[in-house]
Amino acid sequence: MAGRLEKLKIKNEDTGDEISVLFNPSEYTIEDASRWSEQEKMVQKPELHYTGGDRRKLSMELFFDTYENKTDVREHTNNISKLLGANIIEKEKHRPPKLKLIWGKPSPGGANTDFPFTCVMTSLRQQFILFLSDGTPARAKLSVSFIEFTLPEEELKKNEKSSADHTKTYIVKAGDTVSNIAGMFYNDPRKWRHIARENDIENPRVLEPGSLLAIPRIE
Repeated sequence: MAGRLEKLKIKNEDTGDEISVLFNPSEYTIEDASRWSEQEKMVQKPELHYTGGDRRKLSMELFFDTYENKTDVREHTNNISKLLGANIIEKEKHRPPKLKLIWGKPSPGGANTDFPFTCVMTSLRQQFILFLSDGTPARAKLSVSFIEFTLPEEELKKNEKSSADHTKTYIVKAGDTVSNIAGMFYNDPRKWRHIARENDIENPRVLEPGSLLAIPRIE
């Protein structure tokens, strides 16, 4: 006996409302990226420094068809368009609704890591492609895009280790001084004492190339 077809659901996390699509998408696209910055601007080939990951983006095409029922397909598509938030921005949160895309179940081995996908909708394109005799739209394709959403406190915990406010490390190069390293990380050479104290440096003008310094966070 075949199992019941699992439909993609879009849940409004702010209201608890849930929308099931009429037809599952045939494909979806996940975009992911890392952020890098140049550590030192005063050299010919600055080193790259990993500063964290970007929010993932998910896009897909949804298909809606009510032609056999002879009803207006916009009864379904309007539920999706409202999630873009143009008319229902939460007054207290000052943002469109937070959504969760639910499709299938994560496997024990972690193969399904894309869903559930907590996000906000960033774009929507509606294309009506079939009509009833009176001009009522009865078939539509919706191209939708979402971006991963995390609350500020959740984002802080997630990126705590890579935050610019937390301890980093730096490999000393020839000609480096503690003050110019402080200028690199704190944008203020006068804050060199934080680095000197952290690394028990007696002479801030003399550093051994190749040594590893801890760059502490400062309040």
